[in-house]
Amino acid sequence: MAMDGPKALREGVIQGPMATSSKQSAAFAMLCLIWGSTWLAIRIGLEGAPPFLSASLRFAVASIVLVPLAVVFRSKWPQNRTEWALVGFVGIVLFTADYGLIYWGENNGVLSGLSAILFATFPLQTALVANAFLKAERFTIQKMLGIGVGFGGVVLIFRSQLGIAGLGQVVPMLSIVLAATCAAFATVAVKRWGHDTEPISFNAAAMAVGAAGLATVSLITREPWGIPTWPQGLGAILYLALAGSVVTFVAWQWLLKEMPATSLSYIALIIPIVAVLLGAGLGNETFDLIDLAGAGIVLLGIYVSTSRRAAALARTAMGLAGADPDPADPPARKT
Repeated sequence: MAMDGPKALREGVIQGPMATSSKQSAAFAMLCLIWGSTWLAIRIGLEGAPPFLSASLRFAVASIVLVPLAVVFRSKWPQNRTEWALVGFVGIVLFTADYGLIYWGENNGVLSGLSAILFATFPLQTALVANAFLKAERFTIQKMLGIGVGFGGVVLIFRSQLGIAGLGQVVPMLSIVLAATCAAFATVAVKRWGHDTEPISFNAAAMAVGAAGLATVSLITREPWGIPTWPQGLGAILYLALAGSVVTFVAWQWLLKEMPATSLSYIALIIPIVAVLLGAGLGNETFDLIDLAGAGIVLLGIYVSTSRRAAALARTAMGLAGADPDPADPPARKT
């Protein structure tokens, strides 16, 4: 079930840039699976280490692993002022601010499922930022409708957690939404200015910046420093560093070179489905027919947002048959 979204991509159920090759589909599926587990891993890790220190160690370990990999694979380091500026921007905005806000939000009572709902605003925010900075990715009614439908499916899956959140969690919840904002700007920045960068070396440098930034925040907030406990703190940090950072961000940047930023951001809609399934399979959480319906609505939303055929049907229904198609969409397949 965790592979339903990517399987649909492979079989052409979801039209558009996301269904271009089996390699892209496999990478997309891997990101959904691994990042779907990281919300729970972060929660476990916070039992053994304070939030900013935990996040800092995560990216420090990831950077240390990526540096020798960059040497082995002869990954080219950033070559000019623009690329190094992008390293700094991503290091501060994505790895420091985005993840600092996520860890802080979860540490202050936002449940992992609710975090997934709040971060599912990422596709909408990415679409809006992309519309401003990427000429090929204009914001359309079709995208807005599809993202809205998909977000509704995520809310349906985690409906029970919406009633649990109280007024005391407003600020931590807003921190998760702001984290999605940071991720949107970082994604669009890499799409626009990072086309000549190489994923291994770029992420090694950006994660080093992020680790330093998070360590600075940890010191400013006077978090207690020490060796994280095992297995909660240290085990989660290692998993998040190796699987949740080294593997995923290299694949993420490679995919970002191959497909529109907005399309890649739809991962944030599928991740909650994976998170619920992992919770049901590994923990005591349940997965019922309403959750299944929510998952289907998420996939429907992605289809609506990316399908050329859906766009044509919408124009026909609205009497706008002469409207220009979204230039980011490739020709639809005949089925």
